[in-house]
Amino acid sequence: MASVVFYMEDGTTLVHKLESDVTTIGRHPDSDVVLTCPSSSGRHAVIKSSEDGYYVQDVGSSNGTRVNGAEIEEALLKDGDRVGFGDVQSVFYAGDAPSVLEEKPVAPPSVAKSLPPPAPVISAEIPAASRPAPAGRALSPVRRAYGKPAAGSYPDTTESGCMTGIIVAGLFVIAFAVGLAMRHSKEMEGNLIIDLKDKLFGSMPKIKIERKADE
Repeated sequence: MASVVFYMEDGTTLVHKLESDVTTIGRHPDSDVVLTCPSSSGRHAVIKSSEDGYYVQDVGSSNGTRVNGAEIEEALLKDGDRVGFGDVQSVFYAGDAPSVLEEKPVAPPSVAKSLPPPAPVISAEIPAASRPAPAGRALSPVRRAYGKPAAGSYPDTTESGCMTGIIVAGLFVIAFAVGLAMRHSKEMEGNLIIDLKDKLFGSMPKIKIERKADE
């Protein structure tokens, strides 16, 4: 005869044989299988017998009914199916339950145990060119050129750059003055400095101030 093994929250097992056409399951005292777990509703689910087997049907429970981890409204049960009523787990057997279950408590089945094992992780050899540099190894000059130089890596050339600009500007002024003096000497046959001095000071008109004698 078909039966369902319930794994209660206190660690005990309850083996219920499906002798009637309809088996009610829930926390209500009138249920055929009374569950004490708070996650189970008063009227949680029913298991019905039909010509093609046994069906489990959720009757509007708060936390749902699951078969092999999938939440259902109604599902045809097969031998070994795991049925969850809230947090209470159970196993459906198409025939009598194993006798060992009636002798001592057994840990409830885990849905995770029925899942296929994860695929092995295949580690591929990373090419040497793409491997990260070990800690502490200095970067190559090419790689360092694209990065920001560390503090103190290069000398500060700010002051020397300003001094160089001043010297270049001074040399340019001296060269311009020498060229201008040479051109003036060639065209005017005179000294540029003396001629500038004569033009500035020699061409000024002389003003004579006379004082009239008192009459």
